[in-house]
Amino acid sequence: MRTFDFMENILQWGLDLIRQIQNYANPSLTAFMLGITWLGSTMAYLILLPFIFWCVDEKKGLKLGIAVLISAWINLTFKFLFDQPRPFFLAYDPVVGMIPERFGGFPSGHAQNALVLWVIIASWIKRKWAFAAAALVVLLVSFSRIYLGVHFPTDILGGWALGGLVLCVYFVFGKRLEKTFEQAGFRAQMISFAAVSFVMILYRPAEALLMPGGILLGMGAGYLLNKRFTGFKSSILPGEQKPVRYVIMAARFVLGIAVTAVLSAAIRKIIPTARGTSWFLLVYFGLHGVIGLWVSAGAPWLYCKLRLAKRQENS
Repeated sequence: MRTFDFMENILQWGLDLIRQIQNYANPSLTAFMLGITWLGSTMAYLILLPFIFWCVDEKKGLKLGIAVLISAWINLTFKFLFDQPRPFFLAYDPVVGMIPERFGGFPSGHAQNALVLWVIIASWIKRKWAFAAAALVVLLVSFSRIYLGVHFPTDILGGWALGGLVLCVYFVFGKRLEKTFEQAGFRAQMISFAAVSFVMILYRPAEALLMPGGILLGMGAGYLLNKRFTGFKSSILPGEQKPVRYVIMAARFVLGIAVTAVLSAAIRKIIPTARGTSWFLLVYFGLHGVIGLWVSAGAPWLYCKLRLAKRQENS
């Protein structure tokens, strides 16, 4: 009983803080916060991660994608385990929530995944300004969730804690796991991606938990197929001059994202209407796998065919 009262008091404190912050709300600030919170959305990741894979470094893109997808899966799993109501549910006041959200609120996926994504990117750059910029983005995204009334401060702290654990595993064990993976054969590597994806879909109270596992399986399998058969390297560009390189990179990105958008729209049209059935879950999982496969295998193959990329020699 005391524990329940304590948690109720904490949530009430968070709700009071949200209302105090929203006293300063105005259309311009709200528009800014909506833009900031978009940086932590699924759509933002579906744009940024393919860009890194196609135009920066496909290996880094794969590793970052794996980290973000596993982080998203962990977050969704905790959301369903805790099933904590959002602030606008507790307040019985829809005005508190400026945007609609599904599922429980704890922990914050925006706070957690933004932390994982931007800290890893900053670690590639290895400059103080990069880490400062990453910290600023994470803080702004996290604050936007409180401002918009969709998360309690404790949700943000929970997201940071889980994101920190994901980063610890990434930086402490990442290189060791990568070395072991690269020493394995093609078949063992495929089985590894399938096994991780299978574990991610074991607990599935909602179809949302199938999305990270499906994309991870497709992206991982596609990466291996590309490496074995296509030989696409994002750093190998046909043009030597920088302006030409930038045009080629832009062409890759626009073409790749256009097809990704079509695939995403097709998913909403193709999936069965009987939600929750075994057939629905299988199709939902498989179609998200197709998106991952397109990003890491389909698009690279198309770029090579259109001479937007060169094949790596001896691939």
